[in-house]
Amino acid sequence: MKNKTMQEMNEQYRNCPVQVNVYEVNGRKYQVTSHFIGERDINDVMYEYALSRAMNEMLQRVPSAQAQ
Repeated sequence: MKNKTMQEMNEQYRNCPVQVNVYEVNGRKYQVTSHFIGERDINDVMYEYALSRAMNEMLQRVPSAQAQ
C-alpha cells in the first residue's frame, strides 16, 4: 500500500462532502473537519462508536449522561 501525500488525497477526494463543526470544551474552541469519502459503512462506524462509548462509561473513563 502506497502512502499518499496530502496533495494526492486532496485531489482524489475533492468532490466528496465535507462537514465542519466547532465544539467548545472547557472554554476552548475546537474545529473538527469531517471528510466523507464513502469507504466505510456508517452502520459499522456507529456500532463501533457506541460500543466504545458504552465500555468507557462502564469503566468510568468518560463522564456518563446525567438524567435531569
